Amino acid sequence: MRKEDTLALDTHFLVRRLEVRGLKQGWVADKLGVARKTVSRWVTGKVKRIGRESADALAELLECPLERLTVSDEADVLATKEEQRRAASLIQQRDLLELLSPSDDWALAESCIKASLQPDLPLRELGRLYNLLSTAAWRQGNYDEGERHAARAAEIGEQIGDRRVSVGAIYNRAVIDSIRGDLGGVLAAYEACLAEPEAFETRREHAKVLSNVGDAYRSFLRFEESIAAQAAAIALFEQLGLELNLAIAQVSLGVVCAEAGRLEQAAQAYAQGAEHAQRAGYRRGVDCAPIYRADPLSLAGEREAARDLVVAALPGLARHAVYDLGCHQIAARVLRRAGDLEGARAQLDEGLRRAADFPPLLGEMHAEEARWARASADEGAEQRAREAANAAFSAAGLEVRCSTGAAEEHGVGGPVERG
Repeated sequence: MRKEDTLALDTHFLVRRLEVRGLKQGWVADKLGVARKTVSRWVTGKVKRIGRESADALAELLECPLERLTVSDEADVLATKEEQRRAASLIQQRDLLELLSPSDDWALAESCIKASLQPDLPLRELGRLYNLLSTAAWRQGNYDEGERHAARAAEIGEQIGDRRVSVGAIYNRAVIDSIRGDLGGVLAAYEACLAEPEAFETRREHAKVLSNVGDAYRSFLRFEESIAAQAAAIALFEQLGLELNLAIAQVSLGVVCAEAGRLEQAAQAYAQGAEHAQRAGYRRGVDCAPIYRADPLSLAGEREAARDLVVAALPGLARHAVYDLGCHQIAARVLRRAGDLEGARAQLDEGLRRAADFPPLLGEMHAEEARWARASADEGAEQRAREAANAAFSAAGLEVRCSTGAAEEHGVGGPVERG
């Protein structure tokens, strides 16, 4: 049949018309004298064009104008259910989040995933998509929404007994809890995931959990375990050639090494992280890199050079809707060490404002505020900042970080590791 002898079906109108009138596909097929699989192909969009005679008969049967049932051009037809299924499958196979991560365009990722969602997808695919949605949501700072999507994925995983979907949900919930500051069960959640390596969707997911548990170990001052976990994650990311993930993991390694007083190792990790971010096209990572690199440089005595790095890099943060708020803490440290107490105070104020809803980070900000107060010779302000830090750490379940003594420099030998 020639294309000019056919009309493009509006699949969405057809599906809705059948639903509204309560008509079964089999009944329609019998009335039109066509095979039932033919009507099924019209409904799913597997067949997008229909002969004029059949279109007239279908419009008459559905009691609707032919113009409502058809469209003038195929480009006007929205995605069919079959195309949505195919899109959902491709999103998972091609790892949409990994493709879009360097751009930080999580809103685009979220929109693409939502456009492919439909209730009659196989449950395993639906669960995986909800896990992807959870990640896209918390990456944008939408933690409540991320939690809802993770909860839906967990429900589906339990319903069908699929540990991959369930472990993905446990991971997303743990990330959200760690950001919000509810660290009580975070370590246990990550360790539960790592106890089932066969349940990870990919080796990349395995490596991401290793890196995240490394971050959690650092929060609890378990530096050796943190460094080991980050090293294991980096080794996996290197095997997979994942530049973006390597950029993030190297920075995480640099953070724990800097706090533990391993300045050379921290500087090396930060430099490698910057290289990976550049190769990945990860703009946020590139813009934050000089601030991280300035920290061990400052502690090594190059205070003016470190200050220059920070001052030049700070305006770049404004290019990003979401960025690592720890940059304000590091900037404050570097500026304080260089004697720029006014500049350090400005960074502290901005960091404290932005970290208000994140107890672990808020505690670290107040700890730096105590150091600033000590450098300003203000004992009262130092005590108030230390008490605020302790309150934030306690709220996050990080009593191990609470302090009763005078503020000590961050990264000079590191605090005594406990636990």
